[in-house]
Amino acid sequence: MKASKKNFAKKISVDYGASLSGAIGAGGLSEGDLSKISAFVKNAVKKLNARRASGEVGFAELPDDLKNASDIKKYADKLKGKCRHFAVLGIGGSALGPRALIDALAPSFYNMRDLAGRGGRPRIIIADNISPEFVKGIFDIAPVSDTVFNVITKSGTTGETLSIFSAALAMLKKKTGESWKKHIVITTDPEKGYLREFARKNGIDSFPIPSNVGGRFSTLSSVGLLPAAVAGIDIKKLLKGASDAEKICFQEALLSNPAALYAAVHYLFYKKGRRINVFMPYEEKLATVSDWFAQLWAESLGKKKDLKGKDVFVGPTPVKAKGVTDQHSQLQLYTEGPQDKVVTLLSVEDIDSFKVPKMGDFIFGGRDIAELFKAEEAGTALSLTEASRPVVTIKMPKVSVEYVGQLIMMLEAATAIYGEMLGINTFDQPGVEYGKVIAKKILAGAGKVQSNRGNKYRV
Repeated sequence: MKASKKNFAKKISVDYGASLSGAIGAGGLSEGDLSKISAFVKNAVKKLNARRASGEVGFAELPDDLKNASDIKKYADKLKGKCRHFAVLGIGGSALGPRALIDALAPSFYNMRDLAGRGGRPRIIIADNISPEFVKGIFDIAPVSDTVFNVITKSGTTGETLSIFSAALAMLKKKTGESWKKHIVITTDPEKGYLREFARKNGIDSFPIPSNVGGRFSTLSSVGLLPAAVAGIDIKKLLKGASDAEKICFQEALLSNPAALYAAVHYLFYKKGRRINVFMPYEEKLATVSDWFAQLWAESLGKKKDLKGKDVFVGPTPVKAKGVTDQHSQLQLYTEGPQDKVVTLLSVEDIDSFKVPKMGDFIFGGRDIAELFKAEEAGTALSLTEASRPVVTIKMPKVSVEYVGQLIMMLEAATAIYGEMLGINTFDQPGVEYGKVIAKKILAGAGKVQSNRGNKYRV
């Protein structure tokens, strides 16, 4: 079984060569390890495809919905010159996906640019927390009369989102009178829930989240597409890239499927005790892809029970990092700390250039800063392998709309395949739901903020 790069779509690839024993010694994987697991991976992909065919799992079909993308683009284009701010009210996947797309594909420092620099489009505010000062700050910088609020919750009952929406709605009715409806667009379940009924009753613009697509897998649905389109991103090209990846990432042959390969390598290292995945993009525009990926990996794969109801307590831990920034804050731990991590480098081959003027004896004077950037990236990879730390590199030819679409689909498919290998339900989140139940009990006066055992050990 031959190692190294496995291409798909066009040029994006997964390179696992620096995770093999030939690169990092006895702690690495062998080609035999991958051969032994190939049938197991094939069966996992087959199970996932069966769940797709039954309609249970729908994220891989999102690139096919070009009608919805067209409707979103028409709506987004109408906002040009009509409002100064577009506030996304959402949490979890309803915020992390939109932020990752906008940071990756809109002009750098999008919100800091003037109107011309944004192509006449509104600033995007992502309201993903209910810290009181944060919420007050949203309304301070985005007067409701000049803002469109995109309320995103599939269930229509997300407490954090509806709390901010309730405040916005009251202010809108007070400030804008009968025109308040023009300042709201809703993204929710296509048929049911409070927000769907609210949209129907009031004739408010809305876009669907398919019922078989969970929040952390919803970036390529209306959840991510609407904010991206408002920022001027070509969402049809985004879906085209995702479609290219979908054609490859659900194939059963291990070495023909980069998503399966990525999942398999991490699964094998998980069994060897390397249960932390450091996800490290080497491109500032992809930095918040790490935040999105951390939720995808953690919420999907961290489970108490398997599909048979047996306690298994499984789950790899994602850690967010960014090159080159975190070479100066985290790399020391990764090269010399515990042997419990796999580092995923997200590498972009075609990056921009910026020439550094000459300055005395400075060794880099007169050269392109891109050279330094790439030297730093190579230095990180080499320092890890020389310290016998496994590295998997996802290589993107450049940061473009289509390649970001490919990346999103590949990582979602890899996560789903990994979940099948672990024998768990990748698509639920009972631990999250239980926290919500406790919060509701506290608000109802039926619960306590602290447990008795916590009080016992308080200093």
